[in-house]
Amino acid sequence: MHRLRCGIIYTDAFAEYLATLSQEGTRVKDKILSLEYLRCTSGEKAGAEWWNVQWLPAHRVPEECRFTIGTLPVGLSRQSQRGLKHRCIDCRDGQVIIR
Repeated sequence: MHRLRCGIIYTDAFAEYLATLSQEGTRVKDKILSLEYLRCTSGEKAGAEWWNVQWLPAHRVPEECRFTIGTLPVGLSRQSQRGLKHRCIDCRDGQVIIR
């Protein structure tokens, strides 16, 4: 397991999963893979969580939101950093798991 400077923990399996996204040819010059995570803490959807991965223009991702997972540069919004702090991101059978 590895820990990013923002406190997010990730496994080698998750890093390998992200590497496969890069190898699929979706990576375009001047783009960065953006990882977004949202967890609902109250209301009727309390406990529900959403995970989204997309390529964004690099200029839209502030320096303080850039990290490296494995060998891939990624962007994590401040909101995602807070939601994932001290949690572990793993991947099993092609599914992202957050514990």
